[in-house]
Amino acid sequence: MSYSRIFVALKQGCQDYARDTRGSVGRCIIELRNGAGRLILQVQGLRRDCDYRVCILTNNSYAEVTKPLYVDASGKGEIKWEFLPKNININVGEIKAVAVLVKDKAPLIGFVDGEYNWQHCLMAKGVDEPINKPAIASCSNKSESTEDTKSTDSEIEKEKLICIINEIDKDIDELKEYSKIGTPEAENRLFQREQISPFGNDNIYWVKANIKELCLVKAFWKYINNPFVIKGCRDYQHILLGKNKDNYFLGIPSKYDKEYKLEAMAQGFDTFKSTNNKPLEQGNFCYYILKC
Repeated sequence: MSYSRIFVALKQGCQDYARDTRGSVGRCIIELRNGAGRLILQVQGLRRDCDYRVCILTNNSYAEVTKPLYVDASGKGEIKWEFLPKNININVGEIKAVAVLVKDKAPLIGFVDGEYNWQHCLMAKGVDEPINKPAIASCSNKSESTEDTKSTDSEIEKEKLICIINEIDKDIDELKEYSKIGTPEAENRLFQREQISPFGNDNIYWVKANIKELCLVKAFWKYINNPFVIKGCRDYQHILLGKNKDNYFLGIPSKYDKEYKLEAMAQGFDTFKSTNNKPLEQGNFCYYILKC
């Protein structure tokens, strides 16, 4: 089974479309599993009265997400979009940025490997070439009854999206933290939370975290898309992040398995510890630990 995953933190590109002075922020996850793609985009702090479109950008081209981005009265919105990479003519490895656009401006934009001149991507397609637009766009020559039906469908879809957003409200509220990824302030906040000692006195300051918080410390960035890390967090709903004077540490929860241990070592996890000084035996709960 092939699997790849990209996490993109979106920052405010211009103030024009921010809901208030606190600004706007967002995040996007793009997953590819066995040739099928999925995009999840969440935003916060945008005005609701704008026609937003979402684009996936490469070095010299782009693909437009065909689902509309609705923003509710609180400034929040989400898109979940499934696609086939071959249909949008973009490979996951080519993705350089994700942008929320209004005309030629970017209320939100995030880069995979650093900023670049992304504006020329939007001019790569000729003006006469059709661009996939959301299905809600109405044509002036449609009958009034068709317009009313589409309007009703749009309102229903909005309500569904708002319900989904409310369910993940706590998750979206964390987005402000990810606008500070990789800064000393973000790292200090992470390691100011309550210390845990799963392995006794090992002179490492351990904290529980989720996979999204890997982006708060630059030393962990390279492991955000690691399938071994993703599996551990998915199965046990947490990971361990550690720090001492000289190094950072990443602990992945798992059950001890001699064969799986070889795979873990290939990923760089060369230390295996059980909790509460229990012996390491087949099937026992433990952490696979990597020193950064």
